[in-house]
Amino acid sequence: MIVAVIGAGLMGPTIARDCLGSGDVEEVVLVDIDGTRLDEVVEGLGAGSRLRAVVQDVTDRAGLVDVLRGCDVAAVALLQPLNVEAIWAAIEAGVDVVDLSSPELEEYVALDEAAVEAGVVVVAGCGVDPGLTEILSTYGMDNLDSVESVEIWCGGIPRDPGPPLDYKIVFGGPYLPLEPGRVKVIEDGVVGYVDRYELGEAVSFEGIDRPLEAFYDGFPETLYEIEKFRDVRRCFEQTVRYSGYCERVRFLDECGLLGREPVPFDGGEIVPFEVFSRIIYPRVRLEEGEHDVTVLRVKVRGEKDGSGAMYEFNMVDRYDAERGVTSMAKTTGYTAAIVARMIGAGEVDVKGYVGAGKAVRGGLFKKLLEELDERGVKIKQT
Repeated sequence: MIVAVIGAGLMGPTIARDCLGSGDVEEVVLVDIDGTRLDEVVEGLGAGSRLRAVVQDVTDRAGLVDVLRGCDVAAVALLQPLNVEAIWAAIEAGVDVVDLSSPELEEYVALDEAAVEAGVVVVAGCGVDPGLTEILSTYGMDNLDSVESVEIWCGGIPRDPGPPLDYKIVFGGPYLPLEPGRVKVIEDGVVGYVDRYELGEAVSFEGIDRPLEAFYDGFPETLYEIEKFRDVRRCFEQTVRYSGYCERVRFLDECGLLGREPVPFDGGEIVPFEVFSRIIYPRVRLEEGEHDVTVLRVKVRGEKDGSGAMYEFNMVDRYDAERGVTSMAKTTGYTAAIVARMIGAGEVDVKGYVGAGKAVRGGLFKKLLEELDERGVKIKQT
């Protein structure tokens, strides 16, 4: 099969490397707008004729369609809104898609209709979170007769935290994932909303001695595709950080530094969050030689054969020093690469725009966890 990887930032090269290590992949086409960056990645991967680098702007729809024609599947490793541009081009080229992030909710229907008409599948949010969290939640639901609750915790954190936030950008890009607002939860069967940086209950993970905290984040909307989820009584997702993070974020928000609307400044206008991001980025980017940790926990409670039952999954993943791959790139990139090859091999039998949970079920779930385990990503099931 031929796999296109769109984006040569932090995640794309990991996906490309993993696909190049598979005997099922004839060629990897790595696409990025930055030719210099592509040259560096190609040199690092050293894959010879099986790796083809293409300089292409994803906002040039016609140009990207031409690049993608003939590929079996495309893995999109871009942030919003560029990921949406790439998805539309892949659909037009008749190529299946795995997307690390997810488009905005209002774009789901149009993408689904177009993908169904083109006879392709677009697996959205197929990394670690969203991605693994949803796949694990679905497995738990599929193995219960009825579901009472789905609870998710996940976070990428630096191994050695330091000021100003005890946090580093582990996913890539120049922006901290800071977005004050309200996020969805389900409690007692009723949908409600809570402040994103409201603290949840205390949380801890094996091998991490420093105190942690978790704040509310919106759970994947694609969970509604899973039949048993529609009757769930309780659901939330929380993001894990070192203790004190939320207090610092709330302070920044109260100061107005996280605002996205322009404000007058010196005869012109500035966007506070843009200015703040440029100032703080050198202090929060993950430098070469710095290591990260990814933690994940999923609990699915319900009933099985007339008795209460729970499936629980736990993961504490660390930087791969041997390969020089960050934990976030491992857990995100390997998941996407494995699912992309499943699609390319014709093993995923759904079409349209779907979440990772709906795409990777049954035997594919077991295969995914086995392949992740082989790559050092260990998920403990209880």
